[in-house]
Amino acid sequence: MTKYRRASVRLDRTYSAHPRVLRDIRILDLALFGAVFAFVVVAGLIGLARLFLAPLPAGASELPLAAASSFVRLSIAYGISLAWTIPLAAWIGHSPRGSRYLTPVLEVAASLPATALLPIIVGFALLVTATLGPAAELSAILIALFSMQWYLLFNLIAGVRAIPGDLHEAARSFGLRGRTYWRRVLFPAMVPSLLTGSITAWGAGWNALIVSEYIPFLRPPPHVSGLGYLLDISTFSVPPNNEMILLTILMMIVIVLAMNKLLWRPLYKRAAVKYRLEI
Repeated sequence: MTKYRRASVRLDRTYSAHPRVLRDIRILDLALFGAVFAFVVVAGLIGLARLFLAPLPAGASELPLAAASSFVRLSIAYGISLAWTIPLAAWIGHSPRGSRYLTPVLEVAASLPATALLPIIVGFALLVTATLGPAAELSAILIALFSMQWYLLFNLIAGVRAIPGDLHEAARSFGLRGRTYWRRVLFPAMVPSLLTGSITAWGAGWNALIVSEYIPFLRPPPHVSGLGYLLDISTFSVPPNNEMILLTILMMIVIVLAMNKLLWRPLYKRAAVKYRLEI
C-alpha cells in the first residue's frame, strides 16, 4: 500500500510539473477521435451514396407490403396486450393482496425473453393450426405479444398506484362506481403510463420481428411476409444482400421515427397536460 501511495504521489508530481505535456496529450486524443469519427462518417456517406445511386435491388418492391404486414401484425399484438393488461393492472393496483401474490409471478414471467419461448410458441401454434402457414402467422403474433405486453402491464400498474389516496376518497365520497369511476378517475390517471408503456412496447415489438417472421430451425422454414423476414433472408443468403439489409433497416427506422414524431410525442404532450393529477 505504501509503495502504491508513493507511486501515486510521484505520478501526481510529474503531471503537475508538466502541464503543457498533458494539454498536448488531450489535444492529440481529441484530434485522433475527430479523425476516426470523420472517417466513419465519410465512409458511411459514401456507402449511402453508392446505394442510392445504384439501381434498386429486385426485392426493394416488396418493402412497402412487408412494412404494412409487420405493422398490422404488431397492431394485433398490441390490441391483445391492451385487452388484458388494462383490467389486470387496475385490479393489482387496487388490491394489496393481489399485488403481493401475483406481482412476483408476473415479474418471473416477464424475465423470460420472447426468443427463449420461441420453440414453445411455435409448437403451440402448430398444435392449434396443424399447418405451417397459419402456424407461422400465429407464432409471429404471439412472439410480438410476449415482447410487448410486459412493458404495458408494469407501466399501467405504476400509473394506477400513482393515483393519490385523496382522489380515491373523493371519488368514493361522490359515489363514483363502475364505468363512471373508470371514465372519470382511473383511465385518465392511467393514460400517461399507458403512452409510456406503448412507446417501449412498440420498440420491443419491432425488435421481435427479426425472430418472429422467419423460423429457420424447421424444415421447410415457415415464414410470413414482413420486414423481419426480408431482413433474415437478406442476411443469411449467400452472399448476403447488403443493399436489401440496409434498405430494410432504413424502412424500420423511418417507421419508428414517424410513429414517435407523429403519434406518440403529440399524444404524450397532450396527456401530460390534460391528465395531470394535482391534489
